[in-house]
Amino acid sequence: MDEDNIMTLVDEETGTEIKLELVDSFELNDKTYDVFLTVEENEDDSELVFMEETEDENGDVVMMSLEDEEEDKVYNAYLDLIETSLDEQDDEE
Repeated sequence: MDEDNIMTLVDEETGTEIKLELVDSFELNDKTYDVFLTVEENEDDSELVFMEETEDENGDVVMMSLEDEEEDKVYNAYLDLIETSLDEQDDEE
């Protein structure tokens, strides 16, 4: 785990801290999405989290959570991207 890729978010409703590790990013429909893995004591409990990179009014990059419908589309696109990448690796071997 690369500590430089770890960020901590605080759930606004519960105040619970959530640690996320940035593991990938990709573009879809002219938007950039970052792929995070929750940092858990037991790695088997980790989950994927997708967030959209946007700019705030000052031009700073901020992360936005996704609505359920958009998250489903992004998740499926990411699975397709990984599958294509794995197929290309198989073709190279």
